[in-house]
Amino acid sequence: MPRFYKETTKEDFLLLIKKAMEEDDFFYEGDISKDLSKINFDFENHTFYKKAENFAEYPVGYKLLGTDLHVYFVNSGGDWEFPICFIIYLGHEGKLRAYIPNKGNVYNHKEKCAYGSENKSNNYDDEELLKEYNYDLMIEDITKRIKLKV
Repeated sequence: MPRFYKETTKEDFLLLIKKAMEEDDFFYEGDISKDLSKINFDFENHTFYKKAENFAEYPVGYKLLGTDLHVYFVNSGGDWEFPICFIIYLGHEGKLRAYIPNKGNVYNHKEKCAYGSENKSNNYDDEELLKEYNYDLMIEDITKRIKLKV
């Protein structure tokens, strides 16, 4: 089932992002919280301004996908988790929304959680998990799933 985005300018989108990120409960309320609740992971450690050493090779920050899909990449995970990557975009109703790409993103798809948050204890090799990451598949997933509402 597709999701829809609203056209905006880069400047207006980044102003919305900046305002939202100034709120302490940004990830914990509203549509973004609902969107992110589909996968179990922690916000203890997150980055959305610059690449961090312990956040795999995920993209971070603003990107323009296609000709007019403005997205903001965020990485998050607890100390015990392999981090996941998600995006924030402007939904067709004019509210910020989040999407966790299925393809190319590293998380336990079977249990719908970050590696390390499963009910049973598992020891994962981060180097092995990193091999699951694929930037091109992640971008393809996003652009196939989120469409302009006309």
